[in-house]
Amino acid sequence: MLSELLEDKRKKTELKLDGIRNLPSIPKVIFEVSELLRKDNTTAIELAQCIGKDQGLTTKILSISNSPLYGLQRQVSSLEFAIVVLGFKEISQLVTSISISGVLKQSSNEHFKFEELWNHSLLVGTGAKDICRQLGYPELGADAFVGGMLHDMGIQLLIKYFSTEFKSIVNASLASENFLNQELEELGLTHQDMGAYLAKKWNLPDSLCSSIQFHHNPSKASTDNILVSIVHLTDYMSQLLNVAPFFGDSGFELDESIIDTLNFSSREELNEFIENYKEQFIDAEQYIESL
Repeated sequence: MLSELLEDKRKKTELKLDGIRNLPSIPKVIFEVSELLRKDNTTAIELAQCIGKDQGLTTKILSISNSPLYGLQRQVSSLEFAIVVLGFKEISQLVTSISISGVLKQSSNEHFKFEELWNHSLLVGTGAKDICRQLGYPELGADAFVGGMLHDMGIQLLIKYFSTEFKSIVNASLASENFLNQELEELGLTHQDMGAYLAKKWNLPDSLCSSIQFHHNPSKASTDNILVSIVHLTDYMSQLLNVAPFFGDSGFELDESIIDTLNFSSREELNEFIENYKEQFIDAEQYIESL
């Protein structure tokens, strides 16, 4: 009976999502950068000129590039230099994550502070990128950064289009200390599903859709398991270590499937890995808060 009730709520929520006519459009700069990257002879100067038209985007790219967890061994002081050092693909990923975060931005209110979400997302994004390197998956770093940056983007859809339900979820989660369960109770789906809904509507890569849809439960992902597991682990670490935590992660539980997926020998080894990361997270949080 309970499952039938939740399924009914889910269908109603999905119908409402499908009926929204003013969903955000994917930022224009993403198309412009993609168009340039499809050309064989695009130069770093041309790419910098395209991105540099948005000063706010440029500033954020330079700030994130110099973050302690981002992994660069030298200070990046100009957009052109950042493009040369990072490469076209990674710059494209930065543009995607920053510009999408911007277009989804919601005003802060008594139940939500955008700065808290931004700091959390930036910590999870840069942390996931660094953890890819630490665990021997450097080739996944750029995708893990975007997955970490955008993993909670469904929260902003929830706030904008389901404001009454959002307030009810927040208030109920204060007592239950489990935001995800309250989302299911209220709507039959979660911010994971909402974020993935928009990501698919924008035709974002399947790997990114998976990172968004399964960041609380990577064992349910049918593809990109390592990538999704790293985003999950980093998100879990933020909450566990209380470093740039986010209220939407209240009641966050570790999906222990990641122990095998990420080749940890035991839960104890994973716990040791997490504990050894605490100082790096704190340093990154302090840098993020100074931006």
